[in-house]
Amino acid sequence: MTSKGQIFLGFAWYRPDQWEDLKKFCEDREELEDTYELWKQGAEKAFRDMRASGQTPLKVDFDLLEFKMWCSALNKRPVGASRSEFTVTKLRESHER
Repeated sequence: MTSKGQIFLGFAWYRPDQWEDLKKFCEDREELEDTYELWKQGAEKAFRDMRASGQTPLKVDFDLLEFKMWCSALNKRPVGASRSEFTVTKLRESHER
């Protein structure tokens, strides 16, 4: 996503109260960290590293119910590529408003 020459990177920001349900729903659950805290530690480090390298990451609220409905409506499998596409879609929608 760009805005006046600046490139934004959408970064899915999962909700702690939805973590276990997210893992149950996603087909690639083995790709997700065992706990929300482990995910958050890694995500915060990645976020800092992106900023340090000059990138502009933006946290995108990731609501599991909305993701489930999105997957169903678009016949998407609940895997990493779909989580990424959903995140980009949400980022785009937020910047169009």
